[in-house]
Amino acid sequence: MYFLPAERLRLYRNFKSIEVGDFHAIIRFYEQNEDAIRSLDFEEYLDCTLIYTDALYEAADHGKLLVMCDHLLEVVIMQNVDQWGGEDLYHQLLFKKAASWYHQQEFPKAERILKEIIRIYPADKLAAVYLNRALLHQKPKWLFQARAAMVGFALLAVLVIALEILAVPRFFPHLLVPMQVAHQLLIGLSLSAISLGEAGHSLRCWFQTRRFVHQARKRKPVA
Repeated sequence: MYFLPAERLRLYRNFKSIEVGDFHAIIRFYEQNEDAIRSLDFEEYLDCTLIYTDALYEAADHGKLLVMCDHLLEVVIMQNVDQWGGEDLYHQLLFKKAASWYHQQEFPKAERILKEIIRIYPADKLAAVYLNRALLHQKPKWLFQARAAMVGFALLAVLVIALEILAVPRFFPHLLVPMQVAHQLLIGLSLSAISLGEAGHSLRCWFQTRRFVHQARKRKPVA
């Protein structure tokens, strides 16, 4: 569809007049006028589309955001757009894509993109923070085993306490102290199983993130 220059100017002016923080109005306007926005000059089209993508990010519309990030990354590469508004556009779009996967709980996909960001931009501390979080959400098999051990020890402790209250004082009073020691030991083992498991997983993720960032900085020293 062909749009007259005056119509395109009016459209761009109306879009830019929307309040920066009114994300839903930006999204609504863009989607209602998408064909006309595509007819704008490249810089105007890119400007509108980046504002729309930012609005999707702020509105947490991650499904649409992922589509737009893929589209814009292709545009940036094809048109060789390095900077926009004084910032690295490729970097921004990659991070938004990773954050979208993260918020949709697609942690392995987020991890893969975050590692790509760190390889290219090893000084990006926020990407390292998100990478650590993405790793934390990916629970290893042994952590579930630690949780199962916690539940098992807790159930045994409950059983011992029940015997300690209901049967031991009446039938086996000489076992009262050993039973008390046993239930305290089982409670301690239950707490230790989950505490050591979670702490071990957290440390493992922290070391993995730190090692990956360190290796990226060795390959590409930070300026």
